[in-house]
Amino acid sequence: MKRPASINVLSAALLLASALLAGVIAVELYLDNTDDPEAYGNVVAADDAPAVASEQRFVAPDISAFSEVLERPLLFQDRKLPPELTPEPVAATPMLPLRLTLEGIAITSESRVAVFRNLSNNQLLQLTEGTSHDGWLLESVSATAATFERGGQVTELVLDPNGPNGRR
Repeated sequence: MKRPASINVLSAALLLASALLAGVIAVELYLDNTDDPEAYGNVVAADDAPAVASEQRFVAPDISAFSEVLERPLLFQDRKLPPELTPEPVAATPMLPLRLTLEGIAITSESRVAVFRNLSNNQLLQLTEGTSHDGWLLESVSATAATFERGGQVTELVLDPNGPNGRR
């Protein structure tokens, strides 16, 4: 298989650029004279040079230097733990009504599915028996109705035979 000519040209150009870069780096390393202080521009004269730090051992201050800290106690005698906070009882959330309308029912030998329209956001929802929505458990799906249960409260949604717009 023959390679396109553009690949050969690009390969040659990259090889040439790499060789030039390697040459520039080699020249810089050869000409770099770090022993020459004037090579870097701003040079500090020997008499203005900072003094070299001498090695000194740390000597801890005398305990009398901490007299103010010793005079004030870290803890007070009357200091007590704050009273333990008890969580406030959470009021029971009111049971919101079921905000669904029954749009359709599909019953097969394997499952019973009901399609609902959520009145809060106008979205379609597909639920099977035993699933829940907003705390409501879909207990049963029949050919014409779906029964929900939550906390002992039972709600039955009936399928409108005329459809939502009154037509069949």
